[in-house]
Amino acid sequence: MQPSQADRDPPVPRTRPSSIVWLVLMNLIWAIGYPMTTVALHEGMPPSLLAVVRLVGAFLMLWPQLRGLHHLSGKLWGFSAAMGVTGFTLPMWLQIRGIGGTDAAIGAISVALEPLLTVLLAAQITGQRVHRGQQVALGLAILGSWILTGAPRPGHLTHISADLALILAVICYAIYNIYSPRLTQAIAVGPAAALSYGFGAMGAVGLWIVGGAPVPAHVTPALLTSVGFLTVFGTGIAYWLWLLVVSRESMTLSALFLFIQPLLGAFLSVFLGQTRLSLSLVIGGLLVLGAMFIGQDAPLSSRPTSD
Repeated sequence: MQPSQADRDPPVPRTRPSSIVWLVLMNLIWAIGYPMTTVALHEGMPPSLLAVVRLVGAFLMLWPQLRGLHHLSGKLWGFSAAMGVTGFTLPMWLQIRGIGGTDAAIGAISVALEPLLTVLLAAQITGQRVHRGQQVALGLAILGSWILTGAPRPGHLTHISADLALILAVICYAIYNIYSPRLTQAIAVGPAAALSYGFGAMGAVGLWIVGGAPVPAHVTPALLTSVGFLTVFGTGIAYWLWLLVVSRESMTLSALFLFIQPLLGAFLSVFLGQTRLSLSLVIGGLLVLGAMFIGQDAPLSSRPTSD
């Protein structure tokens, strides 16, 4: 007797509820991080120094995780350094510079571009299959994000260098998203994050020195608050949560949840009274939420191996 299709196909496990909680939390933190970055830059914080403070502070938060870590090979040290530079030094500096110099349309589009690039590059680089349900979810999420952010259509490119910086930052983040699970397959999440922050901080310090080591003219309460949030939550906690989730769930699912950043940012603006609840916000929000629901199931073979 020939086995049925159900017998031949591997079981499709449901996403862990805790993973959904962490994905929502980290994306909420990152959504708040965009206006916080604008505040820090407006208060006179140099972009290169902001990257240094964020990464050095995040490393100091997690450096105790490196105690007792003596078994790393030279290859793993090198890979950690590459992940630190590719995932933190370059994109953080580029993104901060881009946010401060581009227009809202390009900034909104870049939010949706990161998860899209992550899914597409992961399919090409790792051979990870994007299944039909996830393809539908990806399309809904892109459409919903575009509606949520006001259906942006860039006009004349008057901020070419800043626009390019933002796009390059997105590419770097996508590459980090794809390859970072390899760190958590070799070592625990805490040490993996600490190594990435540490090497990222070294690179950021180098860029800061090469750029003339600028410092803010004045230190204000708004500057301290915004930099503190970006360091502790936007870097130290949020990226640790990312590594935790991608060590347990599929890359496609994790990337899909990045689309909720504009949704969370939009509802936060409504809650704070900065914008009004509109039909486009409701429609875009429903599309994004629908995409998250559809994209939750992932075949067993697409899940990374955790420790």
